[in-house]
Amino acid sequence: MKMGAYARLFVPISVLIVAVVAVRYTLLVDSEATLARHQLVLESRQVTQGLTEAVTPLVLADDRRAIAALMQRAADVNAAVARIRWLDDRGALVATRLPESPAYPGWFARVTGLGPLTYTVPIGPAGARMELWFSATPALNVVWRAMGRQALVTCLNVFLVYFLLGLLIYATRRMLRRVGRATQAFRDGQYHVRLPVRGFPEAQAVAITFNDMAARIQELMQTLQSEKERSEVTLASIGDAVIVTDPCGRVESMNETAQTLTGYAPAEARGLELHEVFTLANNFGQHTLMKTLAAVQAGGPVVKAKDQNLRHRDGRRFNVEYTAAPIRKAGGGLHGTVLVFRDVSETRQLIQQMSWRSYHDVLTGLPNRAALAGRFDQEIARAQAGGALLAVCLFDLDHFRQVNDSGGHALGDEVLKQVASRLHDFAGNDHYVARLGGDEFVLLLRDHGDRAGVERTLERLMLALTRPYLAGSRTVPLTASVGVAVYKGSDVSADHLLRHADQALYQAKVQGRRKVHFFDADLDEQVRTHHNRRTEVREALLAGQLVPFYQPKVDMRHGRVVGMEALLRWRHPARGLLGPGEFLPAVEHTDLIADIGEWVLRQALEQLAEWCAAGRMWGVSVNIAARHFQRADFVQQLRAILEEYPAVPPRLLELEILESSALHDVNHVRCIMQECQAMGIRFALDDFGTGYSSMAYLKRLPADVLKVDQSFVRNMLVDRDDLHLVSAVVGLARAFNRSVIAEGVETAAHGALLIRLGCDLAQGYGIARPMPAEDVLDWAAGFVKAPAWEDASLLGPLTDLRGDLRSFNLDVNLSTPA
Repeated sequence: MKMGAYARLFVPISVLIVAVVAVRYTLLVDSEATLARHQLVLESRQVTQGLTEAVTPLVLADDRRAIAALMQRAADVNAAVARIRWLDDRGALVATRLPESPAYPGWFARVTGLGPLTYTVPIGPAGARMELWFSATPALNVVWRAMGRQALVTCLNVFLVYFLLGLLIYATRRMLRRVGRATQAFRDGQYHVRLPVRGFPEAQAVAITFNDMAARIQELMQTLQSEKERSEVTLASIGDAVIVTDPCGRVESMNETAQTLTGYAPAEARGLELHEVFTLANNFGQHTLMKTLAAVQAGGPVVKAKDQNLRHRDGRRFNVEYTAAPIRKAGGGLHGTVLVFRDVSETRQLIQQMSWRSYHDVLTGLPNRAALAGRFDQEIARAQAGGALLAVCLFDLDHFRQVNDSGGHALGDEVLKQVASRLHDFAGNDHYVARLGGDEFVLLLRDHGDRAGVERTLERLMLALTRPYLAGSRTVPLTASVGVAVYKGSDVSADHLLRHADQALYQAKVQGRRKVHFFDADLDEQVRTHHNRRTEVREALLAGQLVPFYQPKVDMRHGRVVGMEALLRWRHPARGLLGPGEFLPAVEHTDLIADIGEWVLRQALEQLAEWCAAGRMWGVSVNIAARHFQRADFVQQLRAILEEYPAVPPRLLELEILESSALHDVNHVRCIMQECQAMGIRFALDDFGTGYSSMAYLKRLPADVLKVDQSFVRNMLVDRDDLHLVSAVVGLARAFNRSVIAEGVETAAHGALLIRLGCDLAQGYGIARPMPAEDVLDWAAGFVKAPAWEDASLLGPLTDLRGDLRSFNLDVNLSTPA
């Protein structure tokens, strides 16, 4: 084992250490900062109160000099005091203190959130007052020094971990080097080599095990050598070609006739898989050979095969017959396999090959269209007689042209052969598979009692077809779409069944590929209904019946409106106002969704222009469907739409994409997002947490905002799992330096808990329902921050979620100084 394998042990350990240190110091900074903040507030209040009590008699005595001296002493004594000013009708007195130099970098103050405090205290009846300013620098210096001490301890701990791990790896590598040297010598034929039994107990155990194994192998090698000499004499006396393999199917020996027919010398063939030496010319025959050998090795009977086409190493072909039989030990165990084959007449080979090609596809070895026609009539007659269902399944490979374009026809042919092999394996003797041409295959599934049985069978087959295809050094991912026509005993011809299956295949392609679609009268009627619904939506778009509504987004901590989300509605002339869920699913997989998306973008930008003119610089987010977003001309069309509204800054436009739709092709989506962000547009991942939510995907997708799905937010007050999920998403957003906004805020209590979790931005029915654009300004003018949010803003972050959910009620009695 190379050092690189051990070095990789450091990677997960390093990641774990970094994660633990990051969490620890995040909590430590929060804890130290909270303590320092409380101490600063307490000290400032004590100083203010003490100074107020001390200066009151001096005010009554009208002793301004004593007041100034008292203020200066207070400033000199208290390190947190930055400045004290006395104001009355005769002017101002000021006492200052030289500021303490910060021992921390500038970013540390922003992380802790500590800031200066200011107090104003009225004293006396004449309107005099005293103002005090307290600096946070001393408190920050204390926190920074505490962090430094903790960092030294952490570094020492990390060093010890790596040092001990290094010692362990060194000892293990030394032991493995000894085993490796002994193993290599053993492979070179030095069967007498043994490991010295010394060192620590584990090393001694390894040495004893190796020596015992080496002794046994040495004995077996001597026995095998004797058996080999006897078998070589036997093979030389047989006129047919003979190849002997080990139990794993690797060639051990072959006679001279086998060398002539295959082109391999014994030294070259030894150790190779049998199918690499005994190579049949077509994929179908080769696959049959592999299945035959597997059956023999599993203990099956002798297998004979005729009319097989053997390919010589130099390209020549021989028509052969072969027999495969197991070689068994005295106790009945499998010792290997013997393959005996002979060359047959060239004339017979030619006749058989011509006959075979008439009814088989040359590339894949499957039956062709001519063979299918004859078999089709037999299966229909059989279904009529037996009363069982016959399912005609027409397969088409999705995006197969891209395989040919990227790797040439050689790659495409190899993939087709592998597809045919999987279909043939699946069909077995129970069903029938044929290739129509190109990338189309037909599978006849028979003897199914109902449609549910057909669906289960096709589900297993689709899983087999979606496994990646290995072609040389390339891995080709590929899926298939299936159209199914079910024959139920009616008077329908084979051509009609194939035509129905082809129509169903078209519908499977329309639905997004990798689909199975059944053709029957009911489904056909549903397709027409779906088409009619799409037509209605298109006419509604042209007739101006679609309208955008806007739902406000607010900053709950500061009580201000930060933006709007554009939500589509349909003012249906007969059914009234319809939500998007009642009409968008019918068009989301068609190009009409892109037309609707561009219309919504123009409406949102036009409304943005009006709000900007009114002094409301709100951002507006627009939902973009996956089909629209991943169109090749999306960025170009978006740029053209933005140019139509030059008065709108692109930074005010935010595009929302579903997390799940972004994961189909992350690199492509990332490129689109980066091009849009270069124009100033922002991105939000909608319904975050309901899809895969992988940190690797989040790292690769340059989204600016994460939207916590409303299903989590709505129940987080009563469901601990949802509460933890919301907290986790907020933590992810903070860790990746992304903004976060919560959907589904239905009550003030939802908002208060979100503030304490670190999520200040929110939207939902508890704030405002979606409304027409003309109602937005009036609503914004009357928007008032909820008292519960104000109380939550005064409390620290909620870091421990282990208590009873009722214990998270906000304590609104604590206030901070002005």
